[in-house]
Amino acid sequence: MAMATATATATTKKEKKRHRSSPFSSADDLLSAAPSLASSSSGRSSLKTLIWSLPPSSPLLPPLPSSLHLAVSRSLDSFTASLRSAPSAAASPGRSSRSPPSKRWRRPLAAARDGEPSPETLDQLENLRAYAYVTHLCVAHPRKPFAAPDLLPAVRSLHDGLVLYEMDPALLSQVANLCEEWWKENLPGREQVISQSLPYLLSRSLTLSKKTDVRRVYALREAFTLFDYVDESIEDMRQLLVRCVIAPVYLKVEEGRRFVAFTLGLSEQLAKEALALIRSQIPFGRKSVLEAYGDVLFRAWKGSQGFLKEEIEGGFLQGLIEGAIHARSSSLAASIRRILGGFIGQRATDGVEKLLFRLAEPVLFRSLQVANSNVRHNALHLLLDLFPLEDPDVTKEVKDTLLDKQFFLLEKLLMDDCPEVRAVAVEGLFRILHMFWEVIPSSRITKFLTMIIDSMSHDSSNEVRFSTVNGTIYLLENPQSHEIMKVLLPRLGFMFLDPSLSVRAAVVDLLLAVRDIRSLQFNKVVSLDVLLSSLANDHPKVAQKITRLLIPSYFPSKLNVKEACSRCVALIKRSPAAGARFCEFALSEGSSSRSLMELLKIFICLALAPDGLNSDLIDGLIIASANMSHGLLEKSSNMETLKELFSTEKLKSLLTAAPSERARSALWRLVSLLTPDNLTGLHHHCMDIILNSNGLSENLDRQGLVRVVHKLMFSSNLSDDLFEALTNILQSTASRFIDKYELDLPQLDVASFKKKKIRKGLATSVIPNSEEESDISAAAAAAAWQIKELLTAEDTREATLKSPVSAIAFSALKIISHVFVEECLQWELLDMAPISAYMYFSMYMSLQDLDSSGAKELGGDVNNDLQQTNSCRETVMEESLIHLLDCADKVLSEPFAEKTSDSSSKSKCHDKGPKHRKIRHNEALDGDESKTDAHEVRGMQNLFRLATTILKFIVDAATMKLINHDLLRCLKFASTYARHVVSAIERHKASFVGEGSKEMLTFLKSSFTYAAKLLHLVLTRSSESSAPPPGEAFYLSNDLLDVISSVESYLGSKFAVNIISVAKEWLPILVLGLGCNQLIKPNQKGGNAKLPDFMGVNFPVWLSVLSETELLEFNGLNQDDQENQNKEAKSSVFKKLAEMIVVLLKKGSPKILDAVGGVFMAGLDVGLERTDSGLVLGLAHFLCVKLLDKDFATRGELDTIYSFLQDFYLRVERRLRDHHISESSSQQLESANALIRSVLEGAR
Repeated sequence: MAMATATATATTKKEKKRHRSSPFSSADDLLSAAPSLASSSSGRSSLKTLIWSLPPSSPLLPPLPSSLHLAVSRSLDSFTASLRSAPSAAASPGRSSRSPPSKRWRRPLAAARDGEPSPETLDQLENLRAYAYVTHLCVAHPRKPFAAPDLLPAVRSLHDGLVLYEMDPALLSQVANLCEEWWKENLPGREQVISQSLPYLLSRSLTLSKKTDVRRVYALREAFTLFDYVDESIEDMRQLLVRCVIAPVYLKVEEGRRFVAFTLGLSEQLAKEALALIRSQIPFGRKSVLEAYGDVLFRAWKGSQGFLKEEIEGGFLQGLIEGAIHARSSSLAASIRRILGGFIGQRATDGVEKLLFRLAEPVLFRSLQVANSNVRHNALHLLLDLFPLEDPDVTKEVKDTLLDKQFFLLEKLLMDDCPEVRAVAVEGLFRILHMFWEVIPSSRITKFLTMIIDSMSHDSSNEVRFSTVNGTIYLLENPQSHEIMKVLLPRLGFMFLDPSLSVRAAVVDLLLAVRDIRSLQFNKVVSLDVLLSSLANDHPKVAQKITRLLIPSYFPSKLNVKEACSRCVALIKRSPAAGARFCEFALSEGSSSRSLMELLKIFICLALAPDGLNSDLIDGLIIASANMSHGLLEKSSNMETLKELFSTEKLKSLLTAAPSERARSALWRLVSLLTPDNLTGLHHHCMDIILNSNGLSENLDRQGLVRVVHKLMFSSNLSDDLFEALTNILQSTASRFIDKYELDLPQLDVASFKKKKIRKGLATSVIPNSEEESDISAAAAAAAWQIKELLTAEDTREATLKSPVSAIAFSALKIISHVFVEECLQWELLDMAPISAYMYFSMYMSLQDLDSSGAKELGGDVNNDLQQTNSCRETVMEESLIHLLDCADKVLSEPFAEKTSDSSSKSKCHDKGPKHRKIRHNEALDGDESKTDAHEVRGMQNLFRLATTILKFIVDAATMKLINHDLLRCLKFASTYARHVVSAIERHKASFVGEGSKEMLTFLKSSFTYAAKLLHLVLTRSSESSAPPPGEAFYLSNDLLDVISSVESYLGSKFAVNIISVAKEWLPILVLGLGCNQLIKPNQKGGNAKLPDFMGVNFPVWLSVLSETELLEFNGLNQDDQENQNKEAKSSVFKKLAEMIVVLLKKGSPKILDAVGGVFMAGLDVGLERTDSGLVLGLAHFLCVKLLDKDFATRGELDTIYSFLQDFYLRVERRLRDHHISESSSQQLESANALIRSVLEGAR
């Protein structure tokens, strides 16, 4: 007892001592010191220690809650008063009181003088922060000495002033945290501290987009049920909740999705707004967002009853299912299905299966059989997602019946008319078999697989065949399918040669999948020989996958290097081309650099081995070595090793041993990587390639080799040697042509040209040894091709133009081009390289002095200053063009002229070429076509090729505005050529059928395109003062239309379809060309007065064909009239072209129709003058029935046409009174006048 008394006494003494040691005598003193202590972290720590260390008997504890409430109230009143005195400091203008705070409060510098908070305001904010901190310490006190009801007034006061703290983010956060803790601790009166804190926390989470804030909001979700969302005062809160529906941070976090689902049940109006917002996001929502919405809707549906459940089921989900079926685009349908996936993926949940069946069954099966293929496609996707669609509440028999119905529809859709539907059905069935193999009867599995493998693999659609292969790959992931697929897979082997690249690549993926299955063998699906053939020749994408397939067999990493190399050598020996391609991708498919380096050494030794290997094997070894080296050089560490392997001597030996252009080209490309600036020891080999490249224009492999050699010689500073060698060949050939043809060209000193010498040492080595003219010309053509290549490449152009011998090369090209053009009808095969090089040489000489920005690209725009430049360079180009056009015009006029005069040519040939041409032409006129057929075919091919080359150059130069004054001459040339084509087709149509027809058609289409482009350029400049007269544009339009009609008339519709495919793109230009006389110079007196005169002499063929077509249509086709049937069949393609012209004229401006109508009016004039009543009736029918039909709405704007028709009607009436015309002509003229009268009456 004494001890207990002593202990109590000691405790009392300690407490008294602690009381005496406390710095504060009262709660008011503590609160007065709190602001200064709470302003620093150390002070806050001291304050926390002080309050939490107070004993229960401390006199500071009981009055602290009431004093705290009183201090908060006073500070709030003072703070509010300071805000009233300085309203600009209360809050930022235009910001909502509940908008989230910025991370740091800042004011613009301009507002520093009068917009800063007053000192009193700042003092009160500091006090409130301290009181909020003290309140927090009291609430969170570990011993809970304060009763919650005592602290509630202070907490409520801080909470109620929350809207005023916007300028102080720290205070906002403190008070919100205090209210949040009060709610979580489930303290009395917690519903009184959420009306302001919840909107703040919600707004903060939306603004800062932090996951922690979202989780805090979700933890307070029960507090949201206390609000009345029908009350208008809660509108801000409701808007914040709606924003959560589309906030990415809420959709990413699981708690966020749970919260959104929870909010849907807060209010019926809120649920409707949120669902409408979700629905609006479907068309453009990302996959992750749509899947999140599916999760939200499922959670909301699962946890709801009453109005929300009905709204989701009957309103939202039912609309989604119907939208997924009837969506206009497949992307929209897929987006809708992603949301439905939230339910489909949870179908094991009680009630979900029943819900999906109830919503989908009434519309799904019906939609699978509708006429609209888009609906069937969407419905099929939905069925596959829902499969198996069944009612969980019915018997097994009913379920089986419904399942049979679904399989029946899937089988039917495999044969659907729409390829997209068939493709989805194939992949869907494979997916069903993969997932439900165990429960599907084996007979049904066999039936489906056999149908797909045997039928769908032969489908006409690439997409369906691709789906067949992809589905098979997916099915193989199910081991239970391997046994039956072992039998069926070989039936897919033929697809390895499918014309579609994607299908072939998918088949290789299938083989890769088969390779990884022990019970299957890929070579039983596709034979090794077929694999190697594709490896050698197929697309790199396919070849690389085949390499991946074969690497374990032919270069396995698990074996030692020696054995692996021997296998690869065996592959090279079996198929050199395939082996070379295999080596190209070996490194990228996982082979080690060390192993490939050893293999490379073996290949080089074999290629240089003395024992005779066949040329194909040597070729494969060299190309394989080069391919491997390219891959190995990607690592700089391999450079020195490869340089040692490919020493200069070995490169010489390999170049000598290389049997093909491809092998040599591969080696030279390797040289350009190993020693790009050093050709020591290889100079002779380079010159050999440069000088011996006959037939270069047609040899793509040789072209690649020559380009590599050019690059090497330029990088090794041997460009002068290169260009001088080429120039020497051209000068030698030109000199021989001068002597042989006794040429005397203007503006060229021939004698001086022949005396000019190239650097000694090259002359004797570059002149062709053969005396045959064909060999000399071929060597010159190869040299010209290389010069053009040097000119067109940007990195070599400047050096070529500045070469000391460039003038000699240009003069030589001029002479050679002159001979090539004038003798083109006598050549077996005309090489365009000299002519093309000559033209582009002159063009780049014109561009040489221009700013580099205007001369970088051949097709680029040039400065307008170019049009005003009259330099000698530009004159050279224009003179060169005129020179070629003169030569070409001479050739175009010779073959079908009645007389040929030797004096008409400026060049004289020792072999009397013109005389021979005259004799052969006369033989043709006499009917002896057998002697000239082959000659004429070759001649026309050469001529078409020549004209195409010239027209292409004209278009290029005109596009760059290098041709200003000679456009008229260019148009005349194009017209002359088009008329020549019409004449050639008419006289020698047999020459267009047979071996050379494809080439003739190609040149005809190309030349037509370039002529139309030239017409377009001229019409584009028609408003410029320097534009050429529009007459030639009108003639060219007619001539090009004549080409189309003549092709169909003499060569048939099959030939004409090819021309139409090119012509329809330029049809608007041709139509404008027909009316350009009136459109460009509408005020010119006489209007179309010259057109009838022109047409009387050269009446357009196309107008005659059009008239015949319209006449047949007017008369009505008699089934017994075989002649009329043949005529209509001959003009069926041109009839379609005429329909296109009608559409263009009706859609365009009435001014254009009024102008183009002048052509038809001129045709009517000619027909009436010639008394060709059929022509008159046909053109009148086209003009009145097709162009001016009753539906045409702009008749009042066609003054020219209607004035002419009125006058023409009276002239026809006068002609009908002439008793000398026949009865049939009279009937046709009356019919024509009846058509005209109906149009004139309709215009009134």
